[in-house]
Amino acid sequence: MLPYIFELTNFSDLHKYADSDNLCNIRGFVIHAFPVKQADPDCTSRDIIIVNEEKKLMFMTLWNEFEHDEGSKIADMISTAPLIIALRVKVTTFNTLSFTTRYSSGILISPPLPDDFSFKQWFTLNKEEIQNLLNAKTYSDANCFLPPPNEEDIKAISTFQASFPIQKAAWVQGTVKLAYGFTKYWTTACVNCHKIVNADIDWIIHCPSCKQQSEVELRARIPIIITDPSSSIHCIISGEDAEKMIEFTPLQLKQAQEDGFGIDTELNDALKKYTVVCFLKSYETPFQGQLQRKNTVLRAYTAAELSHHPLPLALLENTQVTSALGSSSARHPEKSSKDQMFTPTTKLVLEEIAGASSYKEGQTSTTSGAKRSLDFPEYLPADTLPEHATKTAEQFAKEPAKSYSPPGNMKDSPAKED
Repeated sequence: MLPYIFELTNFSDLHKYADSDNLCNIRGFVIHAFPVKQADPDCTSRDIIIVNEEKKLMFMTLWNEFEHDEGSKIADMISTAPLIIALRVKVTTFNTLSFTTRYSSGILISPPLPDDFSFKQWFTLNKEEIQNLLNAKTYSDANCFLPPPNEEDIKAISTFQASFPIQKAAWVQGTVKLAYGFTKYWTTACVNCHKIVNADIDWIIHCPSCKQQSEVELRARIPIIITDPSSSIHCIISGEDAEKMIEFTPLQLKQAQEDGFGIDTELNDALKKYTVVCFLKSYETPFQGQLQRKNTVLRAYTAAELSHHPLPLALLENTQVTSALGSSSARHPEKSSKDQMFTPTTKLVLEEIAGASSYKEGQTSTTSGAKRSLDFPEYLPADTLPEHATKTAEQFAKEPAKSYSPPGNMKDSPAKED
């Protein structure tokens, strides 16, 4: 029995650690192990799926020595859904939110803990529901990772901008408008991980990001400006989050660009109706010899979607703000919808596109990324039964995450960072 204390992080709080240098200790059952991936001759990795008492399924990537040592053991034990404690792991925004090992990480497999029996009993009672969550691939569902935030988790845009690079992801709220100066409002992406790929939609590719065989889908990709009373921020919103706020499908956006039809005014008229709460990711990329900061919306909720969760910040109408993080092309003066109406020709063409579209609905892949089936144990091993069980599984599930401290002799294991 380990008499130590680990400060464990709840999966519902992971957004606070995303892309930061603050590492987490977590505990859960590994319910699936993907095959090993070879990034290059000196770099291997393995993705596993871990679930905790919140019934949240999360990706964890094990790199190099972690893949070779702990990953191999976990894969061999996967039919028993081994319990692990992962120490000092990083929360990344890959796959919306996921874990990855670092040089200083440590992984304990089946550690003897004071409430070990209660946790395993909880898992046994809920294994059918967990299997259904696995089959539904909730580990790739942003709605599960990023539900509507609490009021205290929403940052003023100016605060978020000033906190970079210490804080690279946060919830913000504001009104929306189009960032003018762009002509392309669509992209092609991997169906599995939604990363942009340069491929046609009828291709089957081996995705360079998720390393999986995948179909290619069309996705809306709209540059927007989010404004609150403190500031404004330029960012990109993609996929379903973008498509629910505009009146065009991705195929219509593509066809409009290829046929030379300008739809900026129509997009802006649709977007400016909304107040949104967004989880933003901020990052830097090289541009003309300098680093340029960019922002991406990972999850967005509209006011209508939050009707049962009142928006916490009062947004002032016509607030004068200072725009930050925008390029010169994005600061194109906004055009009035009174001056530019939707021309009959454009409307006719786009309606014809919508009616004749052979674009498949949903654009979902029927091929699962999972290469193994999960075989949950039908009973608990006899040596896990204590003489006196002090808690029921129901009581355990209602408790906050426990704390256990690391052994003093635990050493950091070297592993390549992602």
